[in-house]
Amino acid sequence: MKKSDIIVALARISTDVVMSLSAFTIAYSLRMEWYEISFFNGLQTLTLFPPPNTLFPFSVYLEFVILFTVTLIIVMALQGRYRLGADEKMIDEWQHTFWSITASMTLLLGYFFFTKDYFFSRLIFGLAWVLTVMFIWTGRGVIRFFIKKLHQMGWGVQSVLILGSGPLAFEVLKGLNKQPHYRAVGLLTEKKTTDKIWKDVPVWGSFGALSSALKRETVDEVWLATERTTSAITAKIVAAAHINHKKFKFFPDELGLDLAAVKVSTFDKFPIITLLNSPLYGWWSFVKHSLDFIFSFGLLILLSPILFIVSLAVWFTDFKAPIFYRSVRVGADGKIFKCYKFRTMVIDAEAQKAKLIKQNERKGGVLFKLTEDPRITHLGHTLRKFSIDELPQLLNILKGDMSFVGPRPHLVEEVKKYPDHNRQLLSLRPGLTGMAQINGRSSLSFEQEMKHEMFYLKSWSLWLDGVIIIKTFIVVVKGENAG
Repeated sequence: MKKSDIIVALARISTDVVMSLSAFTIAYSLRMEWYEISFFNGLQTLTLFPPPNTLFPFSVYLEFVILFTVTLIIVMALQGRYRLGADEKMIDEWQHTFWSITASMTLLLGYFFFTKDYFFSRLIFGLAWVLTVMFIWTGRGVIRFFIKKLHQMGWGVQSVLILGSGPLAFEVLKGLNKQPHYRAVGLLTEKKTTDKIWKDVPVWGSFGALSSALKRETVDEVWLATERTTSAITAKIVAAAHINHKKFKFFPDELGLDLAAVKVSTFDKFPIITLLNSPLYGWWSFVKHSLDFIFSFGLLILLSPILFIVSLAVWFTDFKAPIFYRSVRVGADGKIFKCYKFRTMVIDAEAQKAKLIKQNERKGGVLFKLTEDPRITHLGHTLRKFSIDELPQLLNILKGDMSFVGPRPHLVEEVKKYPDHNRQLLSLRPGLTGMAQINGRSSLSFEQEMKHEMFYLKSWSLWLDGVIIIKTFIVVVKGENAG
């Protein structure tokens, strides 16, 4: 344990306390005192909020502010936000602190509900929640900035001994060199070598010299990054690291590609590690599907006037053609379903596709697209540009065939051409939007689209779903790469 890790953790705790108290204090002032702002010696008044019905003293309010702050620190600690040596990406830190703040606020509201104590203004709590998130994010950003500067000066840097000299070790070393928090001080090779330097890192010998190297040199962590090892060798390395009180980290190679979700359990007296292809399983799957049902039901009611108007417009383009286009798609677990869209093409579009197939602009030969597709109606171009044609898929979401966010719902003939490793995507429900839609939409090649979809499969979270939905609105409003 390094003193720098303790200092950083204490700095995060102190900053979170200050930011939480500040956020609630400003929320109180905005509602109770600053709801009207005067300019030009009182000649002009800006009303931010309606005057409060009840004025209550800040001293009473402060008791609950302190209670919330203590609750927040406890929740943060239980969720590992003050773990010594923690070094996560900024986006991950934002996500984790957001949910910790939200959980703490929920607990405080639960306190009011069960104790039937006096409940302050709902507006105050809404403002306090938003401000606390913003303030703590800002505070964490400031700490991150100063820590980075201190690391560049050599303060708190973790010295690392790398075990391995193959492609995996090279990739790990490249990543390590991008992080000012770490510095590679030495390297041990799988076999004995006369080389003194490997990729600008001093070579201290082979794996067999680990114990003597740890006793002789100053090392904080031991990183095993090799494709050429056995269980026996790994066990000896782990034992040597722990005997010398060094933190040990293991970097898997091919196995690492499938470490999207790891579940540890026991069978009889044996430990079991279950590797899942996505974090979306169990209760998280239930939560996602429940949210899909609730929001699709609400949006269908809310957007019903628009759906009716668009239906009439499509009907007027061709009275003999159907309003909706029902396309057979492949869903979760290979289940076949009919995907609903507003009709944007002429009635004999499928027959014309056979004649146009040679003009396909999508690379890879799996998906079909023409920039100037003659089968699309004039109204169809507008509907596609702003993705209005896909609104009927809310019915698919309500039925459980699709989700708001997920991989594209592909045709049966397209799925048949999937490479084997891409068939993992069939474990998810297809989405109304997804990674492909916010990263190029129909302009992507098949390989690019699959790369984005696989990233979503391996990296799923409710936070990622929220980011994708927000970015989807931006892409749709701009009308980018419609097709």
